[in-house]
Amino acid sequence: MGVQRPPHRPHDGPFLSRPRVESRVNPPTRIRDTLADGDAALGARTLTRSPAMIEVYGRLGLDFVWIDLEHGGPSGDDAGPLGDYVRAAEAGGIEPMIRLPSGRGQVIRKALDAGVRTVLIPRVETAEEVRAAVKAARFSYDGGAGERGSASGRAANWGAKPDDYAEFEDATTTVGVMIENETAVANLDDILAVPELGFVFIGPGDLSISMGHPFDTGHPDVQAAIQEVRDACLDAGVPVGRIANGVEKATAAIEDGYRIVRLGGDMASVRQVVGDTLAGVRENVK
Repeated sequence: MGVQRPPHRPHDGPFLSRPRVESRVNPPTRIRDTLADGDAALGARTLTRSPAMIEVYGRLGLDFVWIDLEHGGPSGDDAGPLGDYVRAAEAGGIEPMIRLPSGRGQVIRKALDAGVRTVLIPRVETAEEVRAAVKAARFSYDGGAGERGSASGRAANWGAKPDDYAEFEDATTTVGVMIENETAVANLDDILAVPELGFVFIGPGDLSISMGHPFDTGHPDVQAAIQEVRDACLDAGVPVGRIANGVEKATAAIEDGYRIVRLGGDMASVRQVVGDTLAGVRENVK
């Protein structure tokens, strides 16, 4: 005797009458929120770009994770991995800061459409470049139309755009730029006057190369340029960021007015902790 099954009943009752839920993606905006509160946003770099590492950083309580696409990682034209970075960040309650390979509008739009909220544009030199990058990230810009463009990706709720989609995107997107060459320093006042520029981040390594002192970031000329950028940003009311590894350096940077501080990174931490431990063990058991 076979198993007796109840008669098939089509789902014609409450199941089919339930309203469809259309929820928007609400990505972390820790950087923008922290700056708006007048506090310093603290973060760290991941060279592994591992979603697990991104989530761990969030569980530690960092505000942002620095993910570099200029010197490594996926192509700026390949937005696929960016969605995974954002999902991992959402799980950990942290925001990814994506340093893009360039300020091309196509690259910026792909990152934002994947759900990234804060993009960092390297190697800018002029206000015109900066304005073009910020405009590419906006639906409305400086009293006119922006160049963000319509999309149906993650940020657009996979095509089910809420009525306030454009306004929400413009309100939660931040564009920062790297000041890391002599030309940018010379044009700094014009760059800082670009409407809706979110922040400036100083790149001391490339700045030292540009000034003819490769990687000698402590050179007096390089330090003078860094101080000039910092002072100009404070005068213009544009948040300024820097790298400051270690408790004392990071504390001093915040007290000096820096509002975005990168504290370290995964590879450096492995070298320090595991490397020092390995050296100590080998010294003890030789």
